[in-house]
Amino acid sequence: MNSEADIVIIGAGIWGLSTAYHLAKVRADLKVVVIERNEVLADETTRQAAGQIGQLRSDPLMIGAVGYTLDLLKSFKEQTGHDPSIVQSGSLHLALSEERMKSFESQISSASDFGIEACIATDSVINEIAPSVNQAELNGAIHVPGDAYVDAHSCAIAYASAAKDLGVEFALGTEVTDMNCREDSTKLVMTDRGSIECLNLISCTGPWSARIARMAGIRLPMVPIRLQQARTVKDPSLSENHPVIRIPDKSAYLRPENGGYLFGTFDQDPMPIDIEAKPADFSTSEIEPEKRIVSELRENISALFPVINNLDIAQYRQGMVTCSPDAGYVIGPVPSFQGLWMATGCGGMGVAGSGAVGKWLSEFVLNGRPDDDVSTLTLERFKELSDESLAEQCCQIYKNYYALNSVTYSIS
Repeated sequence: MNSEADIVIIGAGIWGLSTAYHLAKVRADLKVVVIERNEVLADETTRQAAGQIGQLRSDPLMIGAVGYTLDLLKSFKEQTGHDPSIVQSGSLHLALSEERMKSFESQISSASDFGIEACIATDSVINEIAPSVNQAELNGAIHVPGDAYVDAHSCAIAYASAAKDLGVEFALGTEVTDMNCREDSTKLVMTDRGSIECLNLISCTGPWSARIARMAGIRLPMVPIRLQQARTVKDPSLSENHPVIRIPDKSAYLRPENGGYLFGTFDQDPMPIDIEAKPADFSTSEIEPEKRIVSELRENISALFPVINNLDIAQYRQGMVTCSPDAGYVIGPVPSFQGLWMATGCGGMGVAGSGAVGKWLSEFVLNGRPDDDVSTLTLERFKELSDESLAEQCCQIYKNYYALNSVTYSIS
């Protein structure tokens, strides 16, 4: 590993790789090094992500972030030669109650204000794009034709490949063990393969961010929470352009993958994971599948989506979602450690906002601040929050992701 760089990025998940790409695209003359403890890029929480890019959000900043990411990925292959595996299938949001449908109707009006196409889904539209949905169970639905999904790992590798083409270097199999800020404002990053000196340091380490933050002498307002998903075997009747399906009344989502269905839930009994109490080499592969949760989810959505009960489970998939107490990203400079920026708290929107996060972080480093006003995402907004209430509040945010008037999902 080289001993010097202009910018060091810790973490080669989708946020770190997007940041590397955006930095190199603007300043290919700078030496950017990405440090990753695993031997493989994007092999932890990114690989487990559902990869859904949904445009309906409550916060105008996040609406813009998702819109930027969507536009970036739609043209990414043409611009860089690397395929992010985006499928612009659209999405169906299914209402199982009158109250939910009324909220959907208000979302259509709000979406229009932001230039997002959304409309009531007629029976014929549902039958055409998602014939497996049992419409007798529905109170109504809305269709967002511009929504998309990606294979999250393939998308991350596309970011990485484009960054590498622009000169970004990668130090894989390298564990960061400590860091310090010198009197001349240079940073020294210590690893198990030697030290590297840099002017700017960016941490994009997801659930492991608390460990990096502790090296900088700070505490982060976020908690990793277990994610449970499963993928079925192939469905021979799966339509070619099957949309993402969101079932907020069941806290569930579903989309095509490998000829079957990837489906998951925001567990109503969330399990926080204390990374700092885990061994240094702890990884997502050690999270045990909770087959009970998957079984209950299948039962809960089987009346609405009967085919799900006729298909065996091909893969149980476990990961982590990092949540903050207000569902917002945690992004920005560390005031007590000059030249250090941190990004975490994906809140289930890591892939959907990945382009914007990379853009924001690159602008922080290169320009002093992003073009967008991201002051609502500052690390300092939770300085009065006690350690005792942090996990509880983050778990509430996670379980209420799809709740009516949710701060993450619906436009209010």
